[in-house]
Formats: sequence, structure tokens, C-alpha cells
Amino acid sequence: MDERQRLKAGTSALVTLGVVMVAALGVLVWDYARTKEVTNTAAIVVLVGAAGVFALMQRVLGAEAPRSLMGIELPTGADAPSRRRRRRAYLVEALLSAVALTGLSLAGLVLGDRQALTSALPFAVQGTPGPAALLATEFVALFAVSYAIDRALGEWSSKAVERQYARLDG
Repeated sequence: MDERQRLKAGTSALVTLGVVMVAALGVLVWDYARTKEVTNTAAIVVLVGAAGVFALMQRVLGAEAPRSLMGIELPTGADAPSRRRRRRAYLVEALLSAVALTGLSLAGLVLGDRQALTSALPFAVQGTPGPAALLATEFVALFAVSYAIDRALGEWSSKAVERQYARLDG
């Protein structure tokens, strides 16, 4: 089996494994919606085991170049323009993630029990400034964490691809 066939077979196996993981998650969500408890041990074991196998297969199949949010392959080089382009992609992804999750929190504040959600604030700001400060703090924290994770994973992936290229060339 040549490298291209191995890659296609591995990708197919990963897609199948992803479907199994989604099905196990669906069973767990259904179980929780029905009984307000998650007691299906088999589904939990399948979900955790499939995640482990998924990570192992990704490692065995080899590194993949990091991709932007739109699916465009980012450059993996160590030169300044490549790093700058990757950092810009991480910045955009972190910004969009922070906006989306802060928007969900805003929806929770608007639609949910506002008093219960804001009573846990570490500062005693009542009225509109309290939730606004909460959302601003959440946005900054989400942005920072998302950027750090995106950058760490993207740079690791980029270096792994470069190592794989060096191994194949040498």
C-alpha cells in the first residue's frame, strides 16, 4: 500500500471513528434528557476509548499542516512571513471564538435568570454595568485562552509537519 492509499484509508477510519463518537455522545445526551443522569457506562467507555484511538490514529497517520478557520492550509515554514501569517490566522480564530462564546453568554443573560447569573460576580456592581463588566471580562479571558491554545496547537502541528518533511527528504 503506497502512502496515498494509506492516507485515504486512515482518513476513512478517522471519519468512521468520528461518527462513532458522535453517536456515543448522542446516546449520552438522550440518556441525560430522559433521566437527568448519565448512567450509560458503555457509551462513556466508547466515547473515551474512541477519543483515545482517534488521537493515536492521528499520531500514526502523520502530521497535518495547520489550517485556518476557512480550511485554508497555513504555511509551516520557520521564516518570518510564514509565522506572521499563522499568527494572524490564530488571532482571527481566537477573536471569532471569543465573540461567539460571549454572544452565547449574552443570550444566557438576556433569556436566563439574570439575578442568579450575576450574583456570583466577585464585584458588587448592580444594574447594567455588572453584566457588562462580566461580559467584557469573559471576552478578554476567552480571547486570551483561545489564542494561546490555537497558537500552541498550530505551532506544534507546524513543527511536526516540518519534521515529517525533513524525515522524508533525508
